[in-house]
Amino acid sequence: MRPRGTITSRSPGSYRIRYSLGLDPVSGKRRYGTATIRGSRKQAERELVRLLRSVDTGEHVDPSRITVAEWLTLWVDTVRTEVSPKTHERYAEIVRCYLLPAIGGIRLQRLTPTDIQRGYNGFDRKPSPRTRRHIHRILKSALARAVEQQALTRNPADAIKRLPKVEREPITALTVDQTKRLLREIAHTTTYWPTLLAVATGMRRGEILALRWKNVDLDAGVVRVIGSLEQTKAGLRFKSTKTEKARAVTLPKFAVEELKGWKRLQAERLLKVGVRQSGSILVCCREDGEPKQPESLTHEFTYLVGRIMDFPRVRFHDLRHSHATQLLGSGVHPKIVQERLGHSTIAVTMDLYSHVSETMQSDATARLDRAYQ
Repeated sequence: MRPRGTITSRSPGSYRIRYSLGLDPVSGKRRYGTATIRGSRKQAERELVRLLRSVDTGEHVDPSRITVAEWLTLWVDTVRTEVSPKTHERYAEIVRCYLLPAIGGIRLQRLTPTDIQRGYNGFDRKPSPRTRRHIHRILKSALARAVEQQALTRNPADAIKRLPKVEREPITALTVDQTKRLLREIAHTTTYWPTLLAVATGMRRGEILALRWKNVDLDAGVVRVIGSLEQTKAGLRFKSTKTEKARAVTLPKFAVEELKGWKRLQAERLLKVGVRQSGSILVCCREDGEPKQPESLTHEFTYLVGRIMDFPRVRFHDLRHSHATQLLGSGVHPKIVQERLGHSTIAVTMDLYSHVSETMQSDATARLDRAYQ
């Protein structure tokens, strides 16, 4: 019987596998696939067995024939279980809108850094520098998986070193007086409560909408942030926080008093629709107790801010920046600010709010002057 595969040594630690793909249904001729394995001969033998098994089960993909589009599509399906649904949606969008039109028709094993650069230069939709970097990270990750699975011997995306510089947008933060005015202007709306929590705690939008009464201790004045609400095309889902760590955030007295009143009012409103308030009820929810869509909160907030005369056009996320800036500006230690915001390290906090540190240095210098005078 003719052997279905052979292994040939190319150089020390490198082997070439040639294996049968069966008969071509059109020509009737036998087809062969090839693969290069870096490692020991035992590893090459195991890979040959795996490839022949995949041919027998119909799962085989010939790496010498597969296109970049086919590989990227396979990669997007594979990472579905490895990342969050929101992240997967973004990966799929980047692949569909940018990578497939640019380089999808090229054979995977023939893809070169020049092909990638030419594809980047010819995007029909010109992405921002930040998106351009994100596109490259996704392609690099997908091709790295191809190298791991020995569909490629090297990652051509590694050769692309120069990417557009991302200019950091200046942070928009409200002053204390502006924040007080904002709260007064929207006090009659349901958007007031998530806004209050944002300016009083610095919590993220998703964290606020996932907060339940059982995680709010109004007697101690502490909120435990343990999860977040995410909106995807498939619907809403609760997940862990961005850093996957729970944290405790103390509430200022004015927020405690406001929330006590809101808890009583919310209980009355829920009873009218047949829902009894309990610890599992969300602090900021719809009138029927169901979760509120994060994007709906953003739209409502933007609309309300737009109706305030002579007021900065801030986003809901800017309330988080305002909380941090106001704390740092009043002399609160950056480590405390980091813990309240839930940043992974204090370096992240100081990098984001470096504009405040300049003011802090001026204050420190002034204190030294007073001490030595």
